[in-house]
Amino acid sequence: MSKHDPILLFASRLLPSQTATDASALYAWCRRLDEITDDSLTELSVKQQLLKDWEERFLNLYDGNPLDEMDEALYQCIKRNSDSLTKEPFLDMIAGMKSDAVPHRRIANMDELELYAYQVAGTVGVMLLPLLTPDVELSRPPAIALGKAIQLINILRDASPDAAMGRIYLPQDLLHAEEVSSDDVLMLKSSDGYCSVVRKVADRAEELLLEAEKGKSALPGIGPLFVQIIVELYRGYLIRLESMGYDNLNGTGERVSISVAQKLLATVRALRNTMVN
Repeated sequence: MSKHDPILLFASRLLPSQTATDASALYAWCRRLDEITDDSLTELSVKQQLLKDWEERFLNLYDGNPLDEMDEALYQCIKRNSDSLTKEPFLDMIAGMKSDAVPHRRIANMDELELYAYQVAGTVGVMLLPLLTPDVELSRPPAIALGKAIQLINILRDASPDAAMGRIYLPQDLLHAEEVSSDDVLMLKSSDGYCSVVRKVADRAEELLLEAEKGKSALPGIGPLFVQIIVELYRGYLIRLESMGYDNLNGTGERVSISVAQKLLATVRALRNTMVN
C-alpha cells in the first residue's frame, strides 16, 4: 500500500488491526488489477486477455479456490464479511479496467466519466464498507461519492502522464464546447478553455467530497475520522489545482502533487472538523 498510495496507508493506520489487514487485502487485489491496465509495455490484446483471466481467477477465488497468498488473504476477508461483501463491486471494477484496455481512451461526457469513476474507485468504497460498519446500505451512497471524487481528482492530477499514453479522461463534449481538440491535450497545449473544463471536473469532485463528508457520521467508531482525513487530503489536491489556475498540463509530464506540509495541514483540518462535528 505504501508504494502506491501513501494517503490510504496513512488513513488505514487508524483502523483496528483486523480491519486494517482486510483493507490491505482488498487494496492489494485492486492494485494487482490496476497494474494489468497500467503496464504500457503490454499489448492491448494481451491486456484484454489478462483481464478476462483475472475475472475468472476472481470468481474462482470467491468460490473458495485462491491461487496464492494474496488471493488467500482476500478470500479470508470475504469470508469474514460474507453477509455484505458481494462479488458485484469486484466485477464492476474489472469492467472499468476493461474499458481502459483500448487504443486512444476517450470519455464522451460527464455521465460516462462518473460511471467510470464508480467502476474503478467508487467500488473500493463499496468493498470497504462491510469492514467499517454493519449498516452498509445507509453508508453506501457517501462511500461511492468518496471513491468517485478520489478518481476524478486523480484524473486531474494525472492529465500529463495519461496524455503521454494517449489517454484523455476529460469529457469530450466539454472539451469540444471549449474548442479544445484531442491533439491539443496530447501535446500538453493548455488554454483558457481547457482550464475551464478542468475546473468543471474539479467542482464536481468537490461536490462529491461534500457528499461523502455529510455521510460520514453514519459510520461507527473511527470511521468518520478515517473518511474526513481522506476528504481533506484529496481536497488539498483541488486547492493545489486552483492555485495553478487549473492548468494541469504543466509541460513536465508529471502528476500534480502536494507537499508533506500540505498533507499535515489537511490532517489537522480533518481532526478539527471531526471534533467539531
